[in-house]
Amino acid sequence: MRRRGISLLIIALAALPSCARHYRAQGIVLAVDRNAQRVTISHREIPGYMEAMAMPFHAESERELDPLTPGSRIQFELKVRGGATAVSHIRVQQLATGDVPVQKPQETIAVGETMPDFTLTAQDGRPVRLSDYRGQLVAIDFIYTRCPLPDVCPRLSANFARLQKRLGSRVALLTITLDPEYDTPAVLSEYAQRWQADPHVWRFLTGAPYDVEKVARRFGVVYWAEENAITHTSSTAVIDRAGKLAALVEGSAFTSQQLLDLVESAERAR
Repeated sequence: MRRRGISLLIIALAALPSCARHYRAQGIVLAVDRNAQRVTISHREIPGYMEAMAMPFHAESERELDPLTPGSRIQFELKVRGGATAVSHIRVQQLATGDVPVQKPQETIAVGETMPDFTLTAQDGRPVRLSDYRGQLVAIDFIYTRCPLPDVCPRLSANFARLQKRLGSRVALLTITLDPEYDTPAVLSEYAQRWQADPHVWRFLTGAPYDVEKVARRFGVVYWAEENAITHTSSTAVIDRAGKLAALVEGSAFTSQQLLDLVESAERAR
């Protein structure tokens, strides 16, 4: 009996390394290396295993990397076996406004493509062209100053405020209003002061409604007036030094640290 018990124990111990643990997680894609079958993810805390951080993971299936680009918000499963980890069941989070899925405009620029130039007006009344920032890293988001939802526009502005504090002039910040008829340069100037925006780093842009809409559509943003408010999708973009769209994050439910990780990833890619 004793010998049989020892044999069972040996079998059980030998089987331990083959037992994998599985964790569900979510994060933002920072980089995709399809040749190495690897994806770098800025993920939120994985309860019971890992605190929030940015790190590369091996993907179990090369095909799961196909829809991923920098900025993709994903849900995934992390498998841990012995000292090795791998991600699988990667799903890009599909966002919708209300109960109606919103399709991206046909003019939306894909990650990796050059962003067409545009000219809008800053809070000081001066024209600002995207091409003015060629050679710099640029982050762009879309808000409106009367936004009543604390988890949308104010959260996006808070994320940019942290980027300004952490990175300073290493990145240029452009916030574009979706309510240009109300958000005049004077209104945007007051809003910029509220967020302690350094005009040398962070500028707030407005313009003719048609011009603003044209720019917004290139970033996949859709919006319309509804019941004294503006219903809109959200996109935060990173433009690299060559003027190409380096990353695009949809929605506002991401952390300021994830946005910081994304910008620093684009900075390292130069």
